[in-house]
Amino acid sequence: MKTFNRRQLLKASLLLPFASTLARAQQSTVVAPKNLVVLFHPNGFEPGWKPSIAPTGSPAGVTQNGQLVFPSVLSALNPFASRILAVHGLKNGVRNEVAAHAEGMAGMFTGAQIPKGDAYSAHPSFDQLIAERISTGGVPFTSLELGVQSQGGFGAGGNSQVMIYDRNGRRQPEDDPSGVFRRLFGGGLTPELQARVRANRQSVLDLVKADVNRIRPAYSMTEQRKLDAHLDGIRALEQRLDSVAAAQCTPASAPPSLTDKELAASEQFPALMDLQFDLLCSALQCGLTRVGSVQLTHSTSSLKIPGANTGLGLHVTMHTGTRADKIRINQFFAGAAARLLGKLDAVKREDGNSLLDETLVVWGTEMAVGNHLRDPVPFFVAGGHATRGPIQTGRVLEFTNGERHTRLLMSVMNAFGVTERETLGDLVDDSSRGVLNGVLR
Repeated sequence: MKTFNRRQLLKASLLLPFASTLARAQQSTVVAPKNLVVLFHPNGFEPGWKPSIAPTGSPAGVTQNGQLVFPSVLSALNPFASRILAVHGLKNGVRNEVAAHAEGMAGMFTGAQIPKGDAYSAHPSFDQLIAERISTGGVPFTSLELGVQSQGGFGAGGNSQVMIYDRNGRRQPEDDPSGVFRRLFGGGLTPELQARVRANRQSVLDLVKADVNRIRPAYSMTEQRKLDAHLDGIRALEQRLDSVAAAQCTPASAPPSLTDKELAASEQFPALMDLQFDLLCSALQCGLTRVGSVQLTHSTSSLKIPGANTGLGLHVTMHTGTRADKIRINQFFAGAAARLLGKLDAVKREDGNSLLDETLVVWGTEMAVGNHLRDPVPFFVAGGHATRGPIQTGRVLEFTNGERHTRLLMSVMNAFGVTERETLGDLVDDSSRGVLNGVLR
């Protein structure tokens, strides 16, 4: 069932008497996403993570939503299967297996091929290129980089802990939820900031101005006067609505203040993750940013996930641990992704759509498997308008011709209107050029 927000209803009422053909064409138009979220977890997935398409007449008990079915390692994602595109078979840009963690982190979202193990990307990441395009018109934060123990462990601050870069260099995520809260809300969402958010809402008449000017010459002077009167009525209605409308925003609750020791404690990781997810959702809901990322630890992490790898640290476990330990780690991060999608979907707008309907989520990792197996590198895209989003979800795409992962990132860039690039970072060969076939509608 189609849902419409206030602007869409006003736009339809405005143009229907004068341009029904135009209205019909607009109904089939792809709905561009408003927000981008980037999610990272380290060390890939164990082999066997690729989802499948359930055949017709699947046996009872098969968990499925639509037709996409996730294996046990990713089973937490099954409730969102219809909202996820899984991409299998992509090659990343890592050249040196010995430096795979560092080079994987630096190049994962930038396409950079760093010249040595301790170098950083000289290229911006795809999310920052999107932020340059969509975080305009007074959005308070061009982008928001959050982390959960993203700078802890040995080599803290090294390039194996950095995934987001702008044109000026690396952007370190903020690991302390209380610091994020103060930065976003201070003492709360002030009246001044609420006014700023409301001021950024463009008039519905401004949105359809070009359409009105295009159809006006087709009508007589009498009909044009009727159209002007219709426009005046819409403007008056819009002003009355705006005069009583408050910012559709629920600021996150202030997180507890934690010591450095508490912020670095493995047992705190799940709670810290939830706090960061809540803060990101609030920032998007309140219009404080349109681009955000969450870095769940880093590629050489010593994290011991409660209920998963309680003996060895995460990085060492992915190298030398048992397959059972590795799968429990994978299941934890799949559950984390499901929690983020659930939190986005739980934020409902006045038109009935959710924050997930307005947001594309790109979830990636720096290598295929944590023991330095480089390919195929796992990537997922989730969210967007359920029926008319730019990326059709509920599918798994398989690529077998050496296509680079950066082509998926460029497909997402295209979904946000960033279409002028053919390649990303240093990956400029034919296998890295253009968008991926079959991703975009």
